[in-house]
Amino acid sequence: MSIVLTDEIRNMHFPKPLKAEEMKYYTEHFALAVLRYCFDCYDSWQAADAPDLQSEDGHAGIEVTELAISLNKAIVGDCLHFWETGDVRYKNKAVYRGARAGEEFYILPSVDSNDELAALETIFRKKLSKLSTYKKRGINTFGLVMVMDGMPLPATAENWAEVVRVLQSDAEERYDKVFFAYSSALSYYNAVTDTTTNYAIDRDDYDALERYARYMAENK
Repeated sequence: MSIVLTDEIRNMHFPKPLKAEEMKYYTEHFALAVLRYCFDCYDSWQAADAPDLQSEDGHAGIEVTELAISLNKAIVGDCLHFWETGDVRYKNKAVYRGARAGEEFYILPSVDSNDELAALETIFRKKLSKLSTYKKRGINTFGLVMVMDGMPLPATAENWAEVVRVLQSDAEERYDKVFFAYSSALSYYNAVTDTTTNYAIDRDDYDALERYARYMAENK
C-alpha cells in the first residue's frame, strides 16, 4: 500500500452530495487511490486528461470508466440533479425508470449478470477504439480501470476477465492491464501474462478511499 489513509481522511464528512460535473473527477481519483492501495508503483502517477491517469514520463496511461448499466447510470444522473437543484422532475424521471428515490438515497432496479456483462462488453469495445490515438501520441503501455458502484453479481465477478480476453483476442491494439474495482476488491487481469489476481480491500479502507477521492474531486 502506497497511499496513507490517515484518521483525517477516515473522519471526513461531506454534508452534500457531489455535483454531477464532479463525478468524473471523483471516479478518476478513486481509481488512482485504489491502485495506490494495492500496488507500490503508482506513487508518481497523476490524474490527467485522455488518458485519465498518466505516468510521470507520459509514456504509460490508464483510462478510467464506470461499469454501469446505461439505464442505471441515467438514474444516478437524475438523482444527482434532483439533489443539486431540488427540481422534483428529476426525481420523477428516476422513479419512472424503475428506481426508488428520496432526498438522500436511491435504489436501482434489479439487474442480472447478463446485464452487467453486456454493459462491460459495450464499455470495453468503446475504450479499445481509443488506443490507436493514444499510441500516436507516444503512449506505449495501456491500462483500464473499470469501477463498479457496489458489488458485482457472482457470475460477473467470475467471468469479466474472460470477456476482456475474448474482446482483445482480435483487437489491433490491446490493453496491457485491466482492473475491475468494486466494494471489497480489485481484480487485475494482466494481458501480457494472461493471468488474473484479486486484491482484497478492507471495508473501512474502501470507505476511506471514497472519502479521499471525494475530497480530491472537490478540490481539484
